[in-house]
Amino acid sequence: MIKSFNSALDPFGQALFAYWRGNESAVLIHEFKTGKKKSLPVSVFFRSHGEFLPTDNAFENCRGHILVVGAGTGVHALELEKRGHAVTAIDICFQAVQIMKERGIKDVRQQDFMQFDGERFDTLFMLGHNIGMCETLKGIKGLLCKCERLLRPGGQLLVNSVKEPGSVDFPSHKGYPGELEFRLSHEGNVGPWMRWLHLDFETLTSHALESGWSTEKLIETEEGGFLARLNPSL
Repeated sequence: MIKSFNSALDPFGQALFAYWRGNESAVLIHEFKTGKKKSLPVSVFFRSHGEFLPTDNAFENCRGHILVVGAGTGVHALELEKRGHAVTAIDICFQAVQIMKERGIKDVRQQDFMQFDGERFDTLFMLGHNIGMCETLKGIKGLLCKCERLLRPGGQLLVNSVKEPGSVDFPSHKGYPGELEFRLSHEGNVGPWMRWLHLDFETLTSHALESGWSTEKLIETEEGGFLARLNPSL
């Protein structure tokens, strides 16, 4: 998994470094198999606390030792450390890890979350829609099993995601609309196709319940985004 994801994320890492080294106009392109393309300014991965979306603001819900999963450039980890939390930040992308180290985050590691082990945490902080790393609805169970192994008794998982509007505009997209296939590119560097999952809260709740987890919606937006807390069964 780490090799395939690293390959797919090469353009992402390249774009992060470009911005970090001074190219403030750097752009990352998402090309979906449906034919849609989206251009994303890399500056969004370096946003300040004041620029966070409502579903990013999980800080008041955090407690104990926190594992920030898919920490990226450290935008959340920095805010958590500023608030006095003990933080471990992991990311599979080498460039992201290097940037976090340069930004002064204390405990940063290049890790594939699904292979990360050996420690237990009070809070798993999985924002940035990073629950989507499970790729498909079928992958939710395995991801939650991994999360349960990393949590201390009474621990919690904080996640955000967004409901995809559906496949009306792209009838070739079969199955659950949130099961996405896309590839990333930056200045001619095009990565291989990868999968990611966007979820609506009701679908997450039903799959979590099947795995013995409870869900609580903390924030909901008009655009279908949400922030939720999940707890494994005792």
